[in-house]
Amino acid sequence: MRNVFAFLVLGFLLVSGAAQAGTGAPADPGPLDLNRATMDQLEALPGIGAVKAAAILAVRDSRGGFRSMEELESVRGIGPALVARLRPLVVLGTADAQKGAKKRPTRASK
Repeated sequence: MRNVFAFLVLGFLLVSGAAQAGTGAPADPGPLDLNRATMDQLEALPGIGAVKAAAILAVRDSRGGFRSMEELESVRGIGPALVARLRPLVVLGTADAQKGAKKRPTRASK
């Protein structure tokens, strides 16, 4: 009986350990697309806090997306040094990718 109990405890520990391993930080997905990034994703970038992330989103929405990294400098509080620091961490998807992500897919006609 003691062996069964030990087996059940061991099984529980293995299962709970596997579940906890799955809750860790996700693997690095690569550069962040500034034209699709969420507030939380932007805040995770070095040098970007809640205020700058909100400003990035406001400028992005007003322009319909960023078309060049230099446009990021038009965001209040972001200068050339911060853009240079962010350059290896971000990419710019097509500006209309942001708009297209919100549209519902249409069915192709036959």
